[in-house]
Amino acid sequence: MKILFDAGQFAPKDRAAAFEAAFANAVSPTRVRFLTEHPASIQARVAGTQLHRNVTLVHTVNTSAVHERTEEHRNRTGPDRIAFVLFDGAPGYYEHHGYHRPLRRGNLFLTDLNAAFNYRCQGTGAGFSIQVERSQLEASVETIRSADHRLATSPLYGVVHDHLASLATYAPLLTSHQAREATAEATVTLLKGLVASTSQDDYQRRAAVHDHLLGRVTLYVRMHAADPDVNPDQIAAAHAISVRKLFQLWQSQPLSLNETIMQLRLEIAQRRLLAQPNLTIAAVARACGFVDASHFSRRFRNALGYTPTDWRALHRSVPVPPNNAATAPNPAVVR
Repeated sequence: MKILFDAGQFAPKDRAAAFEAAFANAVSPTRVRFLTEHPASIQARVAGTQLHRNVTLVHTVNTSAVHERTEEHRNRTGPDRIAFVLFDGAPGYYEHHGYHRPLRRGNLFLTDLNAAFNYRCQGTGAGFSIQVERSQLEASVETIRSADHRLATSPLYGVVHDHLASLATYAPLLTSHQAREATAEATVTLLKGLVASTSQDDYQRRAAVHDHLLGRVTLYVRMHAADPDVNPDQIAAAHAISVRKLFQLWQSQPLSLNETIMQLRLEIAQRRLLAQPNLTIAAVARACGFVDASHFSRRFRNALGYTPTDWRALHRSVPVPPNNAATAPNPAVVR
């Protein structure tokens, strides 16, 4: 992700104000107060990347601080965004819509970035968040407020938690426009399901889980395609469904499940071949989920017409197109 702010680049006396401005641009206007009397001890960093026009990933880290969004801030116009945050810092507390809760490492919570909130962390605070326009979630302010109180009761809570953790790890690999768009679409579908499944109506909860199952599976396959152990049995088990149900669900897709996994692995391999020119073909094969270098080379040549070595040499000085159109595997030959 792109570094948007690094406190180390500022004089100690300017760090607090500079971080508050950076946080306002990347997340939401707030009042930030660092819990130290020594400006030189202030450390903070903000990084982010845009998956889609309405979907943004943001990672923030800062030393002990209080973030407060007041009624004064609410009067300022801004985008109507919701942040789903995976907390990864020292213990603290959080107040949002009048709801108080402790914050512990690994907690997943949501924040209406246009609402008032208060967050305090005595120690290093860190969070990985995905920000989405509320209109994308097709949810009212009241629904979001209710979901905030009941998020942990959703049957999709664990799935979304693991997804955000995966994005935190694999976001740097989403280098193509195509990969970012697909990830954004699947993520929004998953977040819509999370919010809808917090309903206290059992029928609505079950419907939300079912309606978003394909999106969950599609996202899981994309995020785990490079895992050498990923297969229909494992994918079905991860979603608590039978393999038969998985194949029935996948029938609407243009490629079979195995073909999709192979296509994704080849796309990942192309990016690695160019981004890591010193990596051996065998290392690229292992990193992309192939059994061995010969299996990888055979699949690669069948799909692209070149061996990985020749393809890398051919494209060494030519950047991969943003949508990977020139290098995407041909579905007709991915078998």
